[in-house]
Amino acid sequence: MQTAESYNADVNAIKALGEEYFQAANAGDVNRCVTTMAQDVIIMPPGRPSIIGVEQLRRLSSDYHAAYEVEYALTYDEVDVVGDIAFARATASGTRMSRHDGKVEKVEWRNLWILRHQRDDRWKFWRIIFNSPIAEL
Repeated sequence: MQTAESYNADVNAIKALGEEYFQAANAGDVNRCVTTMAQDVIIMPPGRPSIIGVEQLRRLSSDYHAAYEVEYALTYDEVDVVGDIAFARATASGTRMSRHDGKVEKVEWRNLWILRHQRDDRWKFWRIIFNSPIAEL
């Protein structure tokens, strides 16, 4: 049975994982981003096919970071843990700048994450869906 202490430790670990991902994204470090993901991650982005597995994610993230320089800040709305599965709602907001023409766009991503506790005792992102309240994104 999960104690309040272990629950809080899991919530803090999940929040730290999200921070690690967005610090890596802000640095353009695709390999560091991918280490936050379960091998069988599935990401469902708006208006595009699902991204399945870390290798597909690595390729697409490399293309994205080649096209954009990003600066995101993360705010958590909710985190809950039930056994080896957890979910988090969070908002990432900031800017992305086109490396092609220097155009800067405001971005806001509403995230719903399902995380799975791994055999190595770490949490990883397992399923992700996100969207934006900004229509043109």
